[in-house]
Amino acid sequence: MHQIAEGSPDQEPATGTEQTEEAPRPRSSSDRIDAVLRWAVVLIVAAVLAVGGLFGYTIWQARQEESASTPAGRAIQDLKARVKATPNNADLRVRLGEALASAGLYEDAVKSLKAATKLNPKHDGAYLDLGILALENKQPKSAEGYFQKVIELTAGDMEGVNQRREQAYFYIGSIALDAEQYDDAVANLKAALRIRRDAADTYYLLAHALKGQGQKDAAMKQLDAALTFDPKYAEAHYLMGQIYLEDGDKINAAVHFRLAADNAPNQDLPLEALAGLGTAADAVAQGRADLGSKRYAAAIQAALLAQAIDPKNVPAVVLHAEAAEASGETSTAISAYKRLLELEPKNEQAAAALQRLGATK
Repeated sequence: MHQIAEGSPDQEPATGTEQTEEAPRPRSSSDRIDAVLRWAVVLIVAAVLAVGGLFGYTIWQARQEESASTPAGRAIQDLKARVKATPNNADLRVRLGEALASAGLYEDAVKSLKAATKLNPKHDGAYLDLGILALENKQPKSAEGYFQKVIELTAGDMEGVNQRREQAYFYIGSIALDAEQYDDAVANLKAALRIRRDAADTYYLLAHALKGQGQKDAAMKQLDAALTFDPKYAEAHYLMGQIYLEDGDKINAAVHFRLAADNAPNQDLPLEALAGLGTAADAVAQGRADLGSKRYAAAIQAALLAQAIDPKNVPAVVLHAEAAEASGETSTAISAYKRLLELEPKNEQAAAALQRLGATK
């Protein structure tokens, strides 16, 4: 996930304009969850002070003492002391800003980061952090300006491997996507991928932008890439399911809605999408009617849909096996009967069918 990178408070700061890059790591949907949790803690000092008078000050003082007793609070106090000792160290001010941001003290974080940019106007890390904070505070225009500054500062011989540059492109692309400016979104997200090719979230957002342009096939390729790096990426499965459904492919849509639901059990959208396809029992009933009318292909499709909705639905597997055998698709029938035995090891119908079809258990 693209987020502010924190340094250890015990690590000695870099001096001058020397900056280090973090080692890249694959990003996934879980990273965004981490980011949400990270920004969830907000200390509303102003609200406490608004109580007024000595009582308000007492509460504020108590909270200050409490915050100083936590590891995060001690880190902030330590960084403040270091900044006071070396006020012209831009890197220290950036680290302090990041620590303050992690504690939810956004205004103080912004002040510290802006002070760093005055000391070192070329500190791309400070501008990146300011952009992220602007996004957190729902200021996309300001955020985009900061990210553009990062791109400007990171231009040069090493721009093709600069992780801050990649993050800036990612965020600008996400801002454009949110504004439904799909062309700009595609251009910036592709620029991010040229630097970082293992970012599942970038592929996912690019798929959204391409879908917005009407390029569904290209969007599906990006979703395939996202799922290659993060097979449990619920949002990618859900979007893929939506595209399949728009194209009339209910079976593959159900497969991906199910995977989205399994990997995001607390989310309602995947389950609602599955419910919109009907129940497994409904699909089996339709398939039975098709089988009775010797519409074998339709019966198999109904069986596959039922299994996609409910992978452990025994009647759906039985229907699949019987329809495949009736249509002469012996290998498919054998596979289905074996699947039936996996679900019900003592199923006599499956055992007899496998023997009849010349297949061992």
